[in-house]
Amino acid sequence: MFRAQPSALASVQLPLCIEKALMPRGTGLRMLAALGAARALVLPRRCAARSLVRCAATDTERGAPKLPKGQFRPKQSLGQNYLQDPNYAARIVDALQCDSERGKRVVELGPGLGALTKLLSREYPEMVAVELDERAIPLLRERYPEPITILEGDVLAVDYSALSAARGGKLSIIGNLPYYITSQILFCLCDHHASVKKAVVTMQWEVAQRLVAKPRTRDYGILSVVFQLYASPKITCKIPNTAFYPVPKVTSALVTVDFPEDRELFPVQPAKLRTVLNTAFRQRRKMLRQSLKSILNGKPCPEEFATKRPEELKPEEFLELTALIFGRDPETPDSSGEAVWRTQKLRE
Repeated sequence: MFRAQPSALASVQLPLCIEKALMPRGTGLRMLAALGAARALVLPRRCAARSLVRCAATDTERGAPKLPKGQFRPKQSLGQNYLQDPNYAARIVDALQCDSERGKRVVELGPGLGALTKLLSREYPEMVAVELDERAIPLLRERYPEPITILEGDVLAVDYSALSAARGGKLSIIGNLPYYITSQILFCLCDHHASVKKAVVTMQWEVAQRLVAKPRTRDYGILSVVFQLYASPKITCKIPNTAFYPVPKVTSALVTVDFPEDRELFPVQPAKLRTVLNTAFRQRRKMLRQSLKSILNGKPCPEEFATKRPEELKPEEFLELTALIFGRDPETPDSSGEAVWRTQKLRE
């Protein structure tokens, strides 16, 4: 006996009159009614898509983290993405390993509502936190009273050299950095390199790759050269976007940057090195004899570098190139703290 399979027939989406004609004789009205009912259960593609979107939106809303709304809603202007995953928060704090007395040289950048501060305060009860969002300041000071110090201000405006002197030694920096000013914060730490021991920070995965990139790779550039000259950057782990709220469109990374105690002074002034790097990488696919014309002042490019492209040079070779162009002018020990690498204006 013929048994109709309504779902299979319905998926073909034939007109009902054709389906009726294709059926064997003897198929009764009851069978046709069953077929029609089955077809009614199969939504047209567009309707099905809309239905699935509605379901997904509903599920997302239900699963949204119960994090600040209203007064503490994340500010897009400040690039706020609150860390909401306690496992990653613990991993970030564990990577710091600061040995200063009671954590007095620990400095958290942009604590927000305190996802990291909550854990840090237990281990480093005399830490410092720098926050720009005026909404969060009263909350942080209430939750984390003295001896923890909550400073209101822009992390780009902090005098880390003076803070290091006041705290009696090199600082250990930690923070979940806003994506849009990550590079500027990193460059700011380079400007104060003699006052920073270590930085444990989160950033966009692509920026992290640029920090550790090697010559002759696509990601190799100014950030790579500068940080590999001043410090030793290392990617500790990848952090999924679901660890943050609101959920960003990019993946993040936890990066550890160690600034050496006894870095050898550069044979040139950092400002001259910066000029060479900016000029060379502005036309990264051109040979240096062409890309550096504007700063050679009619002189030929040093022969050993003339036919090379900037992405081919190791970080140390840029120091040598700068010395050949501008002459040797050694970096001074007290140059740390001067604004060389950070160029962006302060946020309002």
